Amino acid sequence: MLHSEEGLMHRYDERGFSMIKLMFWLAALSGIIWYGWLLMPVYNANWKVQDAFDAISRNMADATESQVRRRLPELFKIKYIYHDDLPEEFYDNITIKADGGIVEISSYYHVTIWPLGPVEGVDPDSDYDPSELKGMDKLRDRLRLDFDFEPYARTP
Repeated sequence: MLHSEEGLMHRYDERGFSMIKLMFWLAALSGIIWYGWLLMPVYNANWKVQDAFDAISRNMADATESQVRRRLPELFKIKYIYHDDLPEEFYDNITIKADGGIVEISSYYHVTIWPLGPVEGVDPDSDYDPSELKGMDKLRDRLRLDFDFEPYARTP
């Protein structure tokens, strides 16, 4: 009888260990899905902008700078790029050079993703010293993701 009780306890220990492994892998998978969910819209917007810039450089090679600027909002609408998908910095930094059958278009912008929300103790848009942060703000700062994008296209 003692032998079967030990075997029974051994099976419970294995099941508990399996439950811990399951919980670990679920947490890891959830983290990966969460970050993917946060990153997908940022990269998707950049890919759409790059596609729009490539289309302009291919199809509007003979256009002037003003013609390209007038066409941009319509092309963004066709590519499903909404104004809120990109920061204002993107629109402020658009540079268009159109000269003799060659169009060159570019911009640059910065995106910060805060998986746990922005830091609360300081202005997250300013330069702050991470050593001054306290509590959850330290974790929020460590988990933040910063991206710099520079979409560019030139007529081949």
